[in-house]
Amino acid sequence: MSLSGAEIYRLIETRAQELGFADFGCAHAGELPNCMQQHYMEALANGHFANMEYLGRNLDKRFNPQLLVEGARSVMVFLAPYSLPQGVHPPKGFAQFALGEDYHIAIKEKLFAIMKELLAHFPEFQGRAFTDSAPVMERYWATSAGLGWIGKNNFLISRTCGIKNLIGVIISNLEIPATLDILPDKHLQTTASCGECTRCLSACPSGALRRPFCTDARKCISYHTIENRKLQEDIASGAAPHFAGAIFGCDRCLDACPWNSANKTGWGVFHKNAEFLSGRNEEWWMGIPENEFKKRFKDTSLLRGGLQNIKASIQWGKKE
Repeated sequence: MSLSGAEIYRLIETRAQELGFADFGCAHAGELPNCMQQHYMEALANGHFANMEYLGRNLDKRFNPQLLVEGARSVMVFLAPYSLPQGVHPPKGFAQFALGEDYHIAIKEKLFAIMKELLAHFPEFQGRAFTDSAPVMERYWATSAGLGWIGKNNFLISRTCGIKNLIGVIISNLEIPATLDILPDKHLQTTASCGECTRCLSACPSGALRRPFCTDARKCISYHTIENRKLQEDIASGAAPHFAGAIFGCDRCLDACPWNSANKTGWGVFHKNAEFLSGRNEEWWMGIPENEFKKRFKDTSLLRGGLQNIKASIQWGKKE
């Protein structure tokens, strides 16, 4: 028996809830609006992506998901909350998203489960799963799918589950109804805004939030502690900003957001190392060998920045 469009949508929505996703929405696949492409290209031209050269590659695919999946018709978007349980405080110096398993692994595992179920119902199904690891404008697609709006710090804000959420995407050849088509009231949350609030801009200790909707990675603490492959050089030359006690990532603009209080308790897998990290002092980090670090933090986000960046961040903090 064939399913209607609304039934397909509900099938995916129900499975997403069972897997722990905080929200689900869908949008029609297609090329991004010119204004979005222009905004991105201006940031690229102005050097706001620092040395993240990969953000300047595959622009055609970044602006059109139909070039990533042949015959793509729909973009399914899922929100994975990562907030700590109430009353649990994050280890000093570490962003909350990095306190457990690497989100690329945790989210994709669940996206693959959804894809497996879709294939069981629809043998013609073809699709690919993404989470911050390919040229996909995930936050744009989240807003298009009715899951929220982009805040002044460039993070997605959801009315139902706040600002501390990670995004998973499935681009598919199935014709799945867009949230706008079947749940117009839900899609209205996309039209919300931050109003006159600028708490995130005021909270940024390094001036990376130059103005609303404009983040300069060259001044961003998260960029330097996680992505910067020349951190020690930038510290020596004075190009690195004041880290304000950060070791890996920075949550200050997120913590300052009023919508931070709307977040649901995140997946346990995302903070399973919180207690362990809370018990490690700076001397422990400076003394741990590289091989032990890789073994202890295998399949975690901490490997992305690497031990040398962690040590450099700690040393930089001592000099300030």
